[in-house]
Amino acid sequence: MSEVKQVKLTPNEIRTAKNAAAAEKTLALANKLMLTANQAAAEAQQILQAKQLIAAQKEDAAAKAQAAYATAVEQKAQTEQEKSAATAAGEQARADAEAARVAKLLAAQQAAAAKQLAMEQARQRAQEAAAAKLAQAEARKKAAEEAAALKKAQAEAKKQAAEEAAALKKAEAEAKKLAAQQAAAEAAAMKLAEAEARKLAAQQAAAAKKAEAEVRKKAAEEAAALKKAEAEARAKAAAEAAALKKAEAEARRLAAQQAAAAKKAEAEAMKQAAKEAAEIKQAEAEARKIAAQQAAAEKKAEAEARKQAALEAAAIKKAEDEAKKVAAQEAAAARKLAAEQARLAAQELAAAKKAEADARKAAAAQAKQIAQEEAAARKAAAELKKAEAAARKAALAPPEPVWPFPDEESKEAA
Repeated sequence: MSEVKQVKLTPNEIRTAKNAAAAEKTLALANKLMLTANQAAAEAQQILQAKQLIAAQKEDAAAKAQAAYATAVEQKAQTEQEKSAATAAGEQARADAEAARVAKLLAAQQAAAAKQLAMEQARQRAQEAAAAKLAQAEARKKAAEEAAALKKAQAEAKKQAAEEAAALKKAEAEAKKLAAQQAAAEAAAMKLAEAEARKLAAQQAAAAKKAEAEVRKKAAEEAAALKKAEAEARAKAAAEAAALKKAEAEARRLAAQQAAAAKKAEAEAMKQAAKEAAEIKQAEAEARKIAAQQAAAEKKAEAEARKQAALEAAAIKKAEDEAKKVAAQEAAAARKLAAEQARLAAQELAAAKKAEADARKAAAAQAKQIAQEEAAARKAAAELKKAEAAARKAALAPPEPVWPFPDEESKEAA
């Protein structure tokens, strides 16, 4: 029996064969995609160069427009500076006029203040004179009160001396009466005491006389002191009256000097005010003249600015028209380029779709081939397994007898 030798593929070989087929397919697809990508990159480079050219043209137009705008802005700034200078000059003139007005007002206020000060000083001097008179009257009243007090004290001293003398006399009479009563009552029993009583009465009378003399001496001293105090008070009142008169005369002299100084200061203030008023009028005339000149300069500058602004507006409008024209040209070029790009993109899309269809077709064919190869491999594996089973079966079966058979030989030998 002839044997058919079949090669059995291992799973690793089958997987390797599949991977190799997939790799070949992937490589072919990658080559196609690389070609497509290279073509798209070349087209994108062309588009980028066209865009860069358009961008350069736009930048050139923008630079020109920017330069025109910068020139217009510079001219406008110069016009604004001239206008600001004219406005500042006008403000300075108005400020000078206001300063002159304020100076005039201040001079009038100073003159009024000087007059008010002179009146206040005169009123103060009058108050000082009235105060001096009042002080003199108070001094006179005080001197009169002190004199009256001295007189009253002298009268009180005299009254007290008379009362003391009357009291001494009354005491002496009482003593005499008491002595007589004692003498009458005790005449019989106290003869010795009578002598003592007489002696005592004599002593008391001497003491009363002595006390009366002391009282009279004290009253005389007090009267002399009162006279001296009254004389001193009169001298003091006279001195104060003389001092008041001197102070009043000094106050009148000072008031006259202050009034003269006030009149002189008022005259000086009026003179200064008149001088300042003349200067203010002159300054106002100069300010009006300068203001008129500045107004004329401002009008001239404004006319020049309007003229320059009109020229700048015309230049800007021209630049804008040029920019619009360039922008329209650029827009047309961009539209043309976009149409070309769209056409190229459509072609690329069609080519990509065709390549994708081819790739899908190739992939389907490759998948079919791989399926057929896998079916053949599976069939071969089944045949191999079948052959292996037959071989194992054949190996396990007993060997067939070969002629002459052993039984027949033994029979023949017998």
